This record gives sequence, C-alpha cells and structure tokens, in this order.
Amino acid sequence: MKTIYNISFLAVFMCLMASCKKETLLDGSKSIERSNALEKELKTQLNDSKDGWILFVTPLNANVKSAMPFILKFDTLESKVNMTSIYGKDVSSFFNISAATGMPLLTFSTGTALSAIYEIGSTDVTDYFFKVLKVTSDTITMQPYRKGSSSASEGGAILKMVRNTQPTWIKEWQTENTKLFDQASFFGRYLTAEMTFASGEAFTPLSVAFIKFSAADATYLGANYPTAINNKQAGAMTFTYFPTPATRIDPLSFTGYNSIFFDIYAAASTNALYGTGPATMQRLLKTNYFMIRKINATSINVFAIDKNGKEIVTGKIFY
Repeated sequence: MKTIYNISFLAVFMCLMASCKKETLLDGSKSIERSNALEKELKTQLNDSKDGWILFVTPLNANVKSAMPFILKFDTLESKVNMTSIYGKDVSSFFNISAATGMPLLTFSTGTALSAIYEIGSTDVTDYFFKVLKVTSDTITMQPYRKGSSSASEGGAILKMVRNTQPTWIKEWQTENTKLFDQASFFGRYLTAEMTFASGEAFTPLSVAFIKFSAADATYLGANYPTAINNKQAGAMTFTYFPTPATRIDPLSFTGYNSIFFDIYAAASTNALYGTGPATMQRLLKTNYFMIRKINATSINVFAIDKNGKEIVTGKIFY
C-alpha cells in the first residue's frame, strides 16, 4: 500500500509540473520581456560604439579563406547607418529594429552593399533581415532570417558583429589615397601576382592583367551589377589570368574603396565573366577580394583577412 501511495504521489507531482510548464509556454509575457530587454541592449550597444561595429561576411566558395569586413556606424536616433566596405566608403542608409519574430530583427534598407551581396548570392548573407540572438558589449550575434529567397526556410548562418577597436588592418587599408582605377600604368599590360598565405601553402606566381571595359559596357555594368549600381567608387574591369601565354580567363572584377573584388554572380551567368572566371581566381588566390595597402610606382601591395580579422593573404601585383 505504501508503494502504491508513493507512486501515486509522484504521478500527481509530475502532472502538476507539466501543467506549470504548459502555462509558462502559453504565457508569452516572459518571452516578450526577454525580447524587449535584448532590443534595448542592442540599441544601447549600437549607439555607444563611437567607431562602430565590424561585420565579417564569408563567401560560400569553400576555396575562399577570407571574410569581407563591413564597418557599420549606427545612429539610433535617426535610424541611420554609415557603412564602409570594400565596395564603398561612408555610404549612408537606413536601418530598422523591430520584434516581429519574437526577438529583435535588425533590417537594412535596400540599396546597401549588404542587400547587393544578398542579391549576388555568393556569401552567407542570405537575407537583409537579421534575427539578433545575443548582445554583449563587444559582440552582437545574429542570423539572416531566411536561408535564401523569400520561399526559403528560416535560419541562415550565424554571423557576428564585433566592436570596432581600430585594429591595425583598418588603418593600413584606409591610409592609401591613390585610386587604382585612375592609374593608367597598371592597365592593359602584363602583371605578375605574388601571394603569401598564412597557412604556409605554396603559391606559384600568376601572370595577370587589369583590362578596362568600353564605355558602353562599363555603363551597362554600372547600371545592372548589384554592387556597382549607384556606386561611383566601383570601377569595372577584368582581372585577367593567363594560365599559359596562349590562353586567358577574363573574370569580371571591380575596383572599390581601396580594393579589388571579384564575386561569383552565378544568377547572371555561369560563364567565364560572371561564374567560372571569378571562381578560378578565388580558388587560386584563396580570397574573393583584396584590400589595397599601398600603391607604389610599379607595384600594388594587397592583403585579405579572415573572419577573426587576421591577415591570411599578403600579396603584391607588379610589373
């Protein structure tokens, strides 16, 4: 009888606990409180970093070991964000913070570099709506709302924005004032690209060339290529590679803000200009961009960083 009593008591206790859990799940007040607290902390941290935040974006190409940095300075009173990236400097746009998903949702307006690379579709930015998962004084963890198109399932890759503490690579990237696209001596001639990888992997020097498009083609690309639309800092060219003296590959690339970038835009075409060409360069160079450290008389010093802000590719392009 005692045993039966103990078992019955345990069953009643478990039922009570289950009932409490059910009530907690049905009562969304705690979830709302957590979301509101997270949103408040998000606004505080976004506004309090005078040098902004750095978002590192990783390409989907497994051959690429670098990550593209986006420096974001937020004005929470005006809902404005100033964005500097390899695509352009000091580009102002708007952002919004809402709680439509049960947690803070950080949204960037269309027409930004982030929405442009989402349209290109070759990085882990698979939406320009970001669910904010965690906020600390030095890191904001977030996730694209969807994995791709509007019909795709929810939940993209986990991304992190880190507080900008003005690391050395930012100062080196932003020091050069010479615009590569205006330096005629580097265009329409054979160049040599030499790279050193932090991994220690060997690199065979490449024969390359920067070749500008005709005025008509440049105008077309400026009006249709996502990261070049309304971007006066983008200069269209090919980052031509010569596997042998008799063969060449002409991937589309651009000069940006102290940078050269060559994204895979398979949605436009898989041909050598948009698809296979940029993919080849990314495989050889382990990156989809270069930041320019210094432009000398006959050489360009370039580098790329990883998602931790560490320099993983150091190179020189020269004649």
